[in-house]
Formats: sequence, C-alpha cells, structure tokens
Amino acid sequence: MLGEAVLPVSPHPTTAAINRIMAPAGGMEHGTARVRMKTREAFQEDLAYSFRLLGLGEPGTEWQKRVQSLTPRDVHPAGRPHYSFLQAAAAGWEETADQLGQDVLVDLNGYRHFVANEKKSCFVDSIDLYYSCDVTEQGIVLVDTPGADSVNARHTGVTFNYMKNADALIFVTYYNHAFSQGDRQFLNQLGRVKDSSAMDQMFFVVNASDLSSSEEELEQVLDHVGTELRKNGIRSPRLFPVSSMLAMEGKMDGNVDRLQQSGFMRFEEEFNQFAGKELADLAVGGASEELARVIQRLKQRAEDAAQGEETLRQRRDELGTISEQSRLRIERLAQRSMKDELSQETNELLFHVRQRLAFRLGQFMAEAFHPSVLREDQGNLKTAFAACGRELLRMIGIELEQELLATTLRLEQTGHAWVGKQVTECINEVKQLTGGIDLSLTLDEKWSTPVLDEIRLEEPSGWKNYWSYFRNPKQFFEGEGRQRLQEALEPVLKQMMIEVLPTSEQKLVQFYDTQVHQSVQHHSRQLTERLEEAVTGIQDTLASGIQAEQWVALSEQLEQMQE
Repeated sequence: MLGEAVLPVSPHPTTAAINRIMAPAGGMEHGTARVRMKTREAFQEDLAYSFRLLGLGEPGTEWQKRVQSLTPRDVHPAGRPHYSFLQAAAAGWEETADQLGQDVLVDLNGYRHFVANEKKSCFVDSIDLYYSCDVTEQGIVLVDTPGADSVNARHTGVTFNYMKNADALIFVTYYNHAFSQGDRQFLNQLGRVKDSSAMDQMFFVVNASDLSSSEEELEQVLDHVGTELRKNGIRSPRLFPVSSMLAMEGKMDGNVDRLQQSGFMRFEEEFNQFAGKELADLAVGGASEELARVIQRLKQRAEDAAQGEETLRQRRDELGTISEQSRLRIERLAQRSMKDELSQETNELLFHVRQRLAFRLGQFMAEAFHPSVLREDQGNLKTAFAACGRELLRMIGIELEQELLATTLRLEQTGHAWVGKQVTECINEVKQLTGGIDLSLTLDEKWSTPVLDEIRLEEPSGWKNYWSYFRNPKQFFEGEGRQRLQEALEPVLKQMMIEVLPTSEQKLVQFYDTQVHQSVQHHSRQLTERLEEAVTGIQDTLASGIQAEQWVALSEQLEQMQE
C-alpha cells in the first residue's frame, strides 16, 4: 500500500505496539518516526501480567534472574508469547530502562530497529511513522495493530476502539495459517462490530497466495478461509488472495504484469473505490442533509415574508408566548434519565454472557488441558497440569473481557435508540406547539468506549486439589479424567464469573448513564438554539424588508448546488 519496502517483515510477529503511518506533520520530516516508550508503571503492569499468567507470582526486584532461569518446557504453549516477552525484556532492560516514559525521534533505520528487535519493541507503547506516499497524502492514516495474541493486556481495548471507529478495516491472514484461539476471538469481535455498522468497511486479505500450486488449490484455501470467517461471526466476507511479495516487486520495478499477477490490484481498486466513493458519499450525505435544513429555513422565511407585515407581527407575538412553553419542553428533555433501563439492560446482557461462557466451558477445557501439553515425556506433569489450569483461567478471563467489550456495543446502540426517541418526541411536540416550526437534528454522535479493568480470575486454591483427577494422560484424555475435572471446576468457575462481573456491571451502567445524560444535554442546547433562531428569524424578516421572492430565489440557488 505504501509502494516501497518501508516496514520490517518477518515470519515472526513484529508488531508489538500500535503503529500509525501518516503524512509528515507537526514539523516531522518524511521518513522519521516518533517512538513513545512505555512508562515505568505501564511496563511494570505488563511484567506483572506475564508473570501472573506463567504462574510466577509477582515480579519483584530480582525479576531478571527469575526470567533467565525459565525454560520453554516450564511454559504452556499458549504462554510462549509471554515467555518471549519476558526473555526480551530481561535482555534489553539495562540498555533501554532509561528511555522509559520518553519520546524517541528516529529515522527509518531506527524505526525498523525499534519494531523488529524484540529487546527494544517490548518497551515501546506506540509509534507514529511519518511517510509521504499516495495513500498518506490523501489524508489516510494507516494503523497497524498488534495481532490477536498480543501479550499486552491493554491492547484488547485499544485495538477494539480502532476496530469500532476506523473508516476501513483490513484483516490479513497467511495462506497456510491455521486460525488460533486468539484469531477466533478477534474475528468474533470483528463480526460484532460489522453487525453494528451501517456499512461494510471490512476487507479480508489472504497473503502469500503465490504459494498455491494451482487455481484449484487457491480456491480450496479461499473456501476454507471463508468458512472459518463465517463460523467465527463474519457474514459475507470480502476475500482477496494477494501475494505481497509479487506486488512489492511489481510496484518497485514498475512491472504491471507482476502487479496484476499478485492479485493486489483488485484489492487496491476495491479499497480505493470504498475510500474514494463510499466514504466520500457518507460525508457528502451529511453535508447534503445540513444544506436541506438551510433550504427549509429559507423557504420558511419566504412563507413568512409572503404573509404581510401585520400577520407577521401577530405571528411573532404568538410565538413569544408559545416559545416559552417549547423551552420548558426542551428543558424536560435535558432532565430525562434512563439509568433504570440501563441497569436492567446491562444486568440481562451480562446474564447471557455468563450463560454463553458456561456453555463453552468444554471447549475451553479441551484447548487448555491438551494432549500435546500433558504428555509422559513432558517432564514434571504436575507443573504442566498447573500451567493448563492457568491457561484455562486466562482464556476465560480474555473471553470475559471480549464479551464485555461486545456488551458496550449493545449498550451504546440501546443508549442511542433511547436518546433518539426522546429527542424525536420533543421535536414533534415543539412542532405542534409552535404551529409547524421544525427543529430536526442529525443524531450521529460517536460515543467513546469505557476503559474496563483487566479480568483477573484467581487460581482456585492452586491446582493441587485437582491433581487427583489426573492419574496419567491415557486415563485423563481417553477415560473420564478430563470430564470429571470439568464437572468439579464448573461450579467454581461459574461462581468466579458471578463474583468478578458486578464491578464491570457498575462501571458500564455509570459510564452509559453519563453518556446519555451528556447526549440529551447536548441535544437540548441544540434544540434551544434552533428555537431561538426560528423566533428571531421572524423578527429579522420583519426588520429586513426582504421580499418573499428574494428568499425563494436564494433557496432555489442552494437547491441547484445540492443537485
């Protein structure tokens, strides 16, 4: 998309922080980057998060020595990203610790070093890369977010916000990549955002399509990816097989045939069509609606002027009394509250969250307590068993966080619908009171997403009390061991969810109650201004002496512009 080999590429994940790529601005030159390092507090939070997930307790002052003594065999496969993070942090601490909390300005080589070198990237919070090319010079900002399995707990909410508010979303998967549990959670969130959006702004790219040996094989892969996407909540995905390698060669060499062969041109054409037309049409549509309201007000001026001075004076005097009643009605709108409805809606939504997670407990158990982890040649099976238990809690905790973020979408829709109903009722009543004054508004507010606390499920008295369910791998996986463990854990896990959700529930109700209150206050001010403008308009028509024909001509000019 950038047209040159700008970003570092690796078979291993290289995006550990939020990367924003944009046109040069704020005195920053082309090919430079602003690297925001984590604060010491944020780094300590990430450190503690990884330590907890690996069953290591709190980091303490000797955390580097403790990390250096770890081996991959001590870690559940799902915890390997955290193991890698800790190893990189320990190795890079002495060199990078003094930069924490700072902004570091670098050139392109320095940028690549911060992104691709794990000993550096693990200390980075976000990076703004200033790069001039066709895409960025259109005003487009590309945001590269960490993958679905990011070790940074904060990325869940940050990525969700980008997912929710971005004008377009591009999900890139690899030709022979199997969807991980993290991918599936990520896609489910994408599906929820897609369902709540008024338009389809998502593009799904299957990279490395040049690995296919034939068209038939490529079609089979695309069918498989499409099936997986639909299975995980993405209905009617727009799929694009692409070879980024061939596309890069084609762009840099100016080889149109290679670019065509890469499949990238089709993706780029559809993306540019979306960005250049569909998004532009949205903006034009909003401006057109506002212009229509101006035209309506001009026509009202023409009607007022056509009534004659005496009728107009009488109308003005009547409105002096009626407008006070209208103001009182608008004030009542500003005092409306939906806290009771929000409390009930949130309670019901979280009840269903607990139900869904309880229903999927068997799936979580199968993924956490896996035969590939609990093997006779694994070494200390008791340690591996405890690691599986921690992985189970991690999965449920992350799923709860994802469900809570999805709940914010539903609460936001509920809040918008309630506010819209209240405002519409107020506008209609004012229209009746004033004999036809229309104060219609465009209700297109964007609400932020609440910052929710990390869900922490405490280990149920360690895992030693449950070790008796595991005698050997054969008994556990082929016999009744895992099923009996699930039956023993189910009430404990359900109780954990019951205990951990009330704090989030309270925050959600409080947050959206505030959003609704601010929204009705904002719309009340807008309606009051429009009412005053309508009443003042009659006075202006009286004072100006402008004839009805002139108001009509002006409205017709604007209508021609609108066309």
